[in-house]
Amino acid sequence: MHIARLTMLAAVLSLAGMPADAVVWKTYISHTLGFSFDAPGKVKTSKGTYRAGVAGVNDAIVYGVTDNNIRYRVTVIDFSKRLGESSVIMEEAAYILQDGKHVLMNDFGRVEPGKNAVYGRRMTFDLPDDGGRENAATYFTKGHLYILEAVVLPANGDFTTPDAGRFLDSLAFDLNHTEPGASELPVPK
Repeated sequence: MHIARLTMLAAVLSLAGMPADAVVWKTYISHTLGFSFDAPGKVKTSKGTYRAGVAGVNDAIVYGVTDNNIRYRVTVIDFSKRLGESSVIMEEAAYILQDGKHVLMNDFGRVEPGKNAVYGRRMTFDLPDDGGRENAATYFTKGHLYILEAVVLPANGDFTTPDAGRFLDSLAFDLNHTEPGASELPVPK
């Protein structure tokens, strides 16, 4: 009982230190597309088009939100009929994201531990014309290309904000690792 009171007190004190206009991060999940992520505020869903030389022109699903002058976006493209090209399609996406930009970091990424690991690419680069800093990741699994982007706009003032990394690090493909109570993401028709 004493531990429960301490836990409650810690929760109340942490909320008391938050600004009144602070946006709460939530977990979003798509059982249909097999992934989840965390983002601030209410994520909006839209249809998009993904264009690339090898990948071609494809329909895309885009989930996005802007908070504190950071644009968070997850783009999902179905390539289930082109599984043999998965590594080329993923690396092409990484190349397109960083092409013509000042690359600060380009490394391998991993989601999930052990035998369930999904490897991809993580990058950080400055956008042209002082347009901000982008943290991005590309992964290909379950027949889909997943592109995560967190663009810290100049108005934010802190290109090293941990929020961009928090967003990328929250990605999960093993839905058992998703926080309980996650909001289901719609899949546009």
